[in-house]
Amino acid sequence: MLVMISSGSGVDEVMRALWHFERWLGERYDYEVVERESGECPMCTRSLLIRSMDERLRALEGTHLWRARSPFRTRHKRRNWYFSLRCYDEPTESDTDPREIEYQSMRSPKNGGQHANTTSSGVRAVHRGLGLSAVSYDERSQHRNRKIAHERLIAKIALHGQSIATDARETRWREGKEIERGDALLVFRGESFALLRHP
Repeated sequence: MLVMISSGSGVDEVMRALWHFERWLGERYDYEVVERESGECPMCTRSLLIRSMDERLRALEGTHLWRARSPFRTRHKRRNWYFSLRCYDEPTESDTDPREIEYQSMRSPKNGGQHANTTSSGVRAVHRGLGLSAVSYDERSQHRNRKIAHERLIAKIALHGQSIATDARETRWREGKEIERGDALLVFRGESFALLRHP
């Protein structure tokens, strides 16, 4: 199972809520991080994609609320910061035919580091049929980067398939609200991220 946790509009305060939420999850559930998009402010997470066999996470699907003063804008009146969690089934083997995936090596675009651009250790995995791709420069080993890029591509394929299957529902959701507000499943408070309400 893949789980996408999103800050929606991505304001700094909601990204701080996601940063807290990841730590809260880590103390209670088993999962591995597939991809994390950090925000520009310190201790902020724009979105988080995780993989888990822990079916309890499905009970957390929905909108969550962090009630706190803005740690970035001291005079800001808003206290409610909403974020969402969605679960997706992973694709089957037929969805991820290895003959449809090609791998391309590349040099790291990162600056600095003695070995950053001396070898082509980065890898891009491309699914030719779907036009989806994923990259990894995380490791110095090309073999390890190939594995990471492959895992990220599989995750993207799963999200792509799910979005097609639920296109009508997603369209209605987008036309309504970016993130459903007012009926949060979990409610947390303050920088201590204390849980106030649980289903």
